[in-house]
Formats: sequence, structure tokens, C-alpha cells
Amino acid sequence: MSLLFEAITFGVITAFIILGIIGTLIPIIPGTLLIWLGVLVYAWHMGFSAFGIGIFLLISLIALVTGTADLWLPLLGAKGGGASARSLLFGALGALLGTFLIPIPIIGTIAGYILGLLLGEYQKHGDWELAKKAGWGGLAGWGLATAVQLGGGILILIIFVIRVLAT
Repeated sequence: MSLLFEAITFGVITAFIILGIIGTLIPIIPGTLLIWLGVLVYAWHMGFSAFGIGIFLLISLIALVTGTADLWLPLLGAKGGGASARSLLFGALGALLGTFLIPIPIIGTIAGYILGLLLGEYQKHGDWELAKKAGWGGLAGWGLATAVQLGGGILILIIFVIRVLAT
């Protein structure tokens, strides 16, 4: 392949990955999935010769862990805040409802999740202080998940650029 074509491909895929990194902060854009797909397209197109299957598998593992962080970290945060299994279920239902009922989906998702946790904990214990503690834990988990996804995206970009430019 021509050197110019490889350079253009590298530039386009790098821009794709950067868009995915922005997507970790703007939930409308599928961040980690977009990053991983960019690497996959480049690896497939170049025959995995740019960085090898081992590096691609490492990038895939990073993408899997960080890409699912918004599923498991809010649950761990809420659980750490004392949320019961019932409250976690209320939180999940609240997130689902909030996503569709509030015009700005990410705000609706987070607000619904927190409200569900609060109501679930209050219904179980009748104590707003315990409910607030579970809600704050869930919110902290959500914030941490965003940071993990951002960090994972940047790490994948760094690995990708270094490995491609090193060949």
C-alpha cells in the first residue's frame, strides 16, 4: 500500500478514536465502542501488522472493562453507599424511565437512577439519611465510571498511536 494511503487511514482512524474519547463525556456518542471499532477497522484494514493480535486483544480488554464501567460502577457505588438489592432495582427502573421521560437522555438517566435509589431505600428503611447516602454513592459511581471510560479511551489512543508509529 502506498505510504500516503496509510497516512490518511491513520489520520482518519485517529480522528475516529478522538471522537470516541469525546463520546465518553457526551453520552449521545457511543464512546468506547467507537474507539474500539476504530482500532478494529485499522487493524483489519492493515492486516493486524501495525500492532499485532496481542496488542489488539489488550486494547479489546481495556475497551471491554472501561466500556462497561457505566453499568457496574454506579451499582458498586450505590452498594457501597448502603443500597439494598431492591433499591438497585428501583434505580435501574428509574434510569430506564428517566432516559425516555426527560428530554435530555443522560440527565434523565442519571436523575432517574438517583431518584429510584432514593425511593427504594426510603421505602425499605423509612430514613431519608440512609436513602441519601445510597443516592450519593450511586452518583459517585456514575462519575467514576465516566472517568474510567475517559482514561481507558486515552490509554487506547496512546497504545494505538505508539504502536502504529513504531512500525
